[in-house]
Amino acid sequence: MEKKAIAEIYHEETKYHEAGMAKHQRQLNWAAQPLPYKEYHTEKKIDLAPYLPFQNNPFTGEPLVPAKDDEGYPFGIGEISRLLYFTNGVTGILQYPTGQSLALRAAPTAGGLYPTEIYLAVQGLSKLENGIYNFQVKDHSLVPVWEGNFWTEFEKYCLHHEAIAQSNVLIILTAIYQRSAWRYQERAYRRILLDTGHILGNLAAYAPEEGFTPYPIGGFFDTSINRLLFLDESAEGVLMVVALPQTRKINSQQVRPTSAAPSRFKTAKSEEDAQALQLQLHRVSSISPQTVKEIPSAGRFPDFTVLESNYHLKEVIALPNAPMDWGEGIGQTILLRRSTRAFTGEALLKEELASILEYAYLPFGSSPLPFFDPSLIETYVIVQKVVGVSEGTYYYAPLKSELRLLHAGHFRDQTWRFCLGQELARDAAALVVHMAPLKKGLELYGDRVYRYLHLDAGHIGERMNLAAIRLGLGVSGIGGFYDDEVNALLGLSLDKIVVYITTLGRQKDWNQ
Repeated sequence: MEKKAIAEIYHEETKYHEAGMAKHQRQLNWAAQPLPYKEYHTEKKIDLAPYLPFQNNPFTGEPLVPAKDDEGYPFGIGEISRLLYFTNGVTGILQYPTGQSLALRAAPTAGGLYPTEIYLAVQGLSKLENGIYNFQVKDHSLVPVWEGNFWTEFEKYCLHHEAIAQSNVLIILTAIYQRSAWRYQERAYRRILLDTGHILGNLAAYAPEEGFTPYPIGGFFDTSINRLLFLDESAEGVLMVVALPQTRKINSQQVRPTSAAPSRFKTAKSEEDAQALQLQLHRVSSISPQTVKEIPSAGRFPDFTVLESNYHLKEVIALPNAPMDWGEGIGQTILLRRSTRAFTGEALLKEELASILEYAYLPFGSSPLPFFDPSLIETYVIVQKVVGVSEGTYYYAPLKSELRLLHAGHFRDQTWRFCLGQELARDAAALVVHMAPLKKGLELYGDRVYRYLHLDAGHIGERMNLAAIRLGLGVSGIGGFYDDEVNALLGLSLDKIVVYITTLGRQKDWNQ
């Protein structure tokens, strides 16, 4: 019997099948739900709220007294405060009839669980001591985790990525597994990665407004950085490090174009072994000094020609050039972003669909690339009601910005079915489906490719979120679906895995 990689086994075992959904349906123990944030008790808390660009404090509602001194070298606390807030700060409070409340954040998350934690490392700032901090999202503050300058360690542990030496601030994104596993069990890791990709999407979109160029780093020594943050590796692990050099100072020619580095390709010898390893995909996809034969010096810029050559003989619909206009900046759109609860079933315009897709994939040909390897992400669009585009399934060629017809037809019943009976899928005007050739990815990056695929898909999904909200449309990501039925509708072999689905449409007004 052919040995499979751990990533292949994990994905197969966490697929949803209609006949087996009973095992995923259980009564949730609400008393055992993990908190969606960490709690540190310290007298050294740094309040970031006075640096927010608002008249009232978003947490207390009281008038916000701006900080007297917002200057600093080479930049101040204000830039950091706004950067963290628009990346994944609290942008609203949802009040329940029971009196309980949920702090809504800038980036979407499956089930309102917020499994991603944010840490900050700084060096050489006049207004903030060197060290590693945790971002306390519940009151928009920083608490010190470790004082000191750790740039030498970060450079070493991130395989000497060149952007770190040119940065004064790093953002480290970690996953607290149980926050999501409490509800989604084995499939939680998929959702954690997508959620973290959403956060990267906000960070990559907003950082330039504060004068930073983000460099997401996916290749690093996991255990070394986990220990640097004092993490309990059985409960929490680093997913990425983002270097944030100032745009006016960065020498991009000296920085590798992509940071994706491989882990070992590991296999399970038997189903018994596989069962024991399913939920340890994060561990087996880690990189250690013992597994790295040589430090990558240049990086591999993704080859997008394969994406453009797929289905090139099919009937083509060229999408119009429709660039987004962000007005005074993308921050206002981030504040307005919410996941849509229901669609009207009405049509989108072809120009609207074109704008959303164009913005989502605009960085593909750029350098630096704010992704890991999006050349492995294949994009399919199920058109259910778009003016100027016939109903059917399409392949999307991102660089040429064109739809290539696969199958004409009306598929609302099928999309409703494979999205677990969610009316969002049935009533959407279009569904964007991200697929990936897992075996090809494993050959390039080992089991670690599973991280890159879902982080990149989540990032693209968040860019679609922001574009749709800016256009006044509805949008919602779907991470729960009958995997094999999606492949069947698109006519794809099971060698291609479903990574993510984003629904687009006109949002239903609940006040009507």
